[in-house]
Amino acid sequence: MKRYLSLIAGILFSLTSFANHITGGEIYYRLVSSNGTTHRYEITLKLFRDHFSTGAALDAAAAIGIFNRLTGTLISNNEITRTAAIELQLVSPSPCISNPPVVYYDVGYYTFTVDLPAIPEGYIIAYQRCCRINGINNLSNSSNAGATYTAEIPGTDQLATAPANNSAHFIGPDTVIVCANNSFQYSFAATDADGDLLTYSFCNAYLGGSSAPGQSAPNPPDPPPYPAVPYVVPFNGSSPLGSTITVNPATGLISGIAPAAGIYVVTVCVTEIRNGIPIAVQRKDLQIKIGDCTIAKASLAPQYISCIGPNAFTLNFQNQNSS
Repeated sequence: MKRYLSLIAGILFSLTSFANHITGGEIYYRLVSSNGTTHRYEITLKLFRDHFSTGAALDAAAAIGIFNRLTGTLISNNEITRTAAIELQLVSPSPCISNPPVVYYDVGYYTFTVDLPAIPEGYIIAYQRCCRINGINNLSNSSNAGATYTAEIPGTDQLATAPANNSAHFIGPDTVIVCANNSFQYSFAATDADGDLLTYSFCNAYLGGSSAPGQSAPNPPDPPPYPAVPYVVPFNGSSPLGSTITVNPATGLISGIAPAAGIYVVTVCVTEIRNGIPIAVQRKDLQIKIGDCTIAKASLAPQYISCIGPNAFTLNFQNQNSS
């Protein structure tokens, strides 16, 4: 009997070792070189983990697949050792916010280079991991919902020169303090080294990975297309924070009146448009904490108090050998 109890305990430990820790991610790339037919890209997976999670730490390596964008055929599977890790903490919100939510992430970077021939269909880069944190307000059974993070390399079908591309790269802050039922703004702005026109929209967060044995971090990842996470009505991919929150299609700024306190998955897609032709869509998937906090009104003259204090954060760098 003791042997069976030990076996059960081991299984439970194994399951909890990967559960309930993923809080967001994105993939981006830059063009390193090109000979006209083959392009070398530097690809980076950026992965967010809840610092206070009891689940697994950031993985030492990540399986990142590259697929034909049209057929889903696996072109390349790459097991990439983590190249850097930081801690990202929002430590100094406005002095007029009481009871702010704790925002503290571990962030891992997995970077590699790959040579890919230009093809008509282009490529999808994908990484999958289970599971998202427990208690996400706009998802059903979020602790069993994994995540898929993707980026697109365009093909020659869209534009002959499209594969010579640098992805749009999100540059907005990764942390934000939001108080329930208060107005707020948060930037998902991106930059594009090629000067492509960028347009923004809310979009579905993707499922990927599961709590099934051996499926917490699929190696290789599953091929596209990817299913949406199970949103809870009235939320969906186009309205992840409710009907009062919108995203500016030209700037990536989301704004409006925050919903009730909780945790919400928000995914923003940025479309790269070159010569009037959409060539690729890049995505950032992040879980936003909305606190049961209050924002005080300044009772003194403006020169004595400001309620627009900077959102400061700390970065503690660890090298690739850090645990």
